[in-house]
Amino acid sequence: MPTAPISYGLDEPGDQILIRAVKQYISTRLAEPARLDELARALGVSKKRISAAFRQRLGVSVAEFVRAERMRTAQRLLAQSSLGIQAIAEALGFSNAANFSTAFREHVGMSPTAFRRSAPLESMTALQGSLSWNSPAG
Repeated sequence: MPTAPISYGLDEPGDQILIRAVKQYISTRLAEPARLDELARALGVSKKRISAAFRQRLGVSVAEFVRAERMRTAQRLLAQSSLGIQAIAEALGFSNAANFSTAFREHVGMSPTAFRRSAPLESMTALQGSLSWNSPAG
């Protein structure tokens, strides 16, 4: 007879709210990636509850999500800014550019410099469309 999976009292709407809160907390602290116990304390829930919600709803651990979020942000910064590799590494909490480059290469499959060179022009100018350009009154 099959056994039912452990539920931890998770419910879909509550999971979505919890995951959204964790994502928001993480996104504001990418330079200082939060540990699971810190997240649990800040959000007033157990580590087990956060872990279970991420595993069940997103299919990844919180640590895997943080790593992926840092790499997504790195890709955006490489494609849409002129920040140097060292500045991006520091902004994302890496101890140095070499550690950042190694992590980036493992995640993306190419170096940050190669990624920046191969990034499509549209991604570099995507922010331009969201800005309103006012010409001086004549």
